[in-house]
Amino acid sequence: MAEVIENKSEELNRKLAPEETDKVFSDFESQSLYIPLINKARVKMASRDLAFRDALHVKLTDYISPLQANEYERFLGEKSEDLKERLEEAKDVFERLKKRE
Repeated sequence: MAEVIENKSEELNRKLAPEETDKVFSDFESQSLYIPLINKARVKMASRDLAFRDALHVKLTDYISPLQANEYERFLGEKSEDLKERLEEAKDVFERLKKRE
């Protein structure tokens, strides 16, 4: 998408107006080749937002599907890895606090 927008901008030799960018998106969306990809993205966004953030996108309600177990594991794995990294970074702070006691 970014390349298509950039090409259109270069073709016109200027930045695109919001309406022109909307037209590029609309043209892209109407190409039958990309419809399965767009639907897949909608399903992922709607399902994951509802499952992980408890956010319901009303326009995407029809696209919600149950998540697979591996998606939960991957999400939890990313979160636990992030927490692990933060704890490691704060380890020296914990050590100093412990020595103060």
